Amino acid sequence: MDKLSVRDYRIYYETNMSLLILFARRFVSADMAADVVHDVFLEIWENVSSYEKLPTRSYLFMAVRNRCLNIIKREEVRENYISHIQIEKQRMGLEYYDSFERLLIEKEGIQEVYDQIELLPEKCRQIVKMAYCEEKKSSEIAGHLGLSVRTVEHQLYLGLKTLRDKLQPKKKNKRKFFILF
Repeated sequence: MDKLSVRDYRIYYETNMSLLILFARRFVSADMAADVVHDVFLEIWENVSSYEKLPTRSYLFMAVRNRCLNIIKREEVRENYISHIQIEKQRMGLEYYDSFERLLIEKEGIQEVYDQIELLPEKCRQIVKMAYCEEKKSSEIAGHLGLSVRTVEHQLYLGLKTLRDKLQPKKKNKRKFFILF
């Protein structure tokens, strides 16, 4: 330190430090304010050889102000990110719940279809199960049961008509089940 002595710098530091910390505390926490002020003085110390005289008090206030502003901006970005993540987490939770609820409703609906199939007359039930559970063609069912293809198709028609009538949405419940056979 050629032009400025360590003693001059120490006096400069001690004269301005507490006032700058009080200024910075208006914008950031007490710990952060002390860190900001010390960072400003450290930067000045590291570059002291480039100064003919130490920076003015207005420079110190401006430097502290700018660093506080940068901290506030970083905090704002961080909070926006955290807020976005929390909202996204909530949305995903709702989507999961919605898909889980939909799955339960579908399972209930499928179970209701199976329950109604079991209530069909025996021959009709057997033909519907073979057609839609075992995925057999009308001709295969007819050959297996010793019936005509026309009889099998008529029984399928009656079975599906009965199932549609039984599974129509109830006015109170308002749930809709669609049979996609």
